[in-house]
Formats: sequence, structure tokens, C-alpha cells
Amino acid sequence: MEQYGSFKSAKRYFDDANFPYGFKQSGDFTRVQAEALELCGATLYALEQNKQEPLDESQQRFIAVCRGEVPAESEIEKAWVSYREALIRKGKSFNLFTSYVAGDDDDFDSNDDLDD
Repeated sequence: MEQYGSFKSAKRYFDDANFPYGFKQSGDFTRVQAEALELCGATLYALEQNKQEPLDESQQRFIAVCRGEVPAESEIEKAWVSYREALIRKGKSFNLFTSYVAGDDDDFDSNDDLDD
């Protein structure tokens, strides 16, 4: 996987808390993105969290993408942006059983009948 250059890590990256069946089985990523996350995710995470200094210009550009200064262009950048967006989506929960309490200013009047 020469295409990943300085981003490739010695260890594979897994996010078992959010993707317990892996990136490939989650349905959130393409096969190429899932592979990029597994092979480069440890480096990408370290760069994003400022735990590793950038080694070259591509890593410096990746940090700029993480900060929102430039749009994602490379496959690695797009994979990480997709990963972060998937985490945001997973963090949101929607409750379909929300109760609504009518206030005094609502147009609904409980005395309205069809007896007119």
C-alpha cells in the first residue's frame, strides 16, 4: 500500500467502541476508505490530537483539513472526514416518543367544538 506514504502506521487502527464490527462492516465507508482508516488511522488520530508532529507537507495539509482550513482532497483526508462525520451521526439519538405540552399561546382551544 505505497499510496498511503507517510500516513501508514505500524499498527492497525480499530474503533471498537463506535464500530464494533469494523469499518468495512459498518456500512458508513467504502472499501477504500475502510482500508485507509485501518492502515493509517493511528497516524491520523495522532496528528489530529497533536500527539505527533507532521513529518511532511501531506501530513501538515491533513492537519489543516482537520481544522477546517482547507477542504479534503486526498482519499486519506476524505476517509478521515467521513469517519469524523460518522462519529457525529452516531452520537446523535432521536427520540420518537417526545411528549408535547400545549402552552397558553397555542392556537388550539380545548373548548372548540363542531357544534356551530
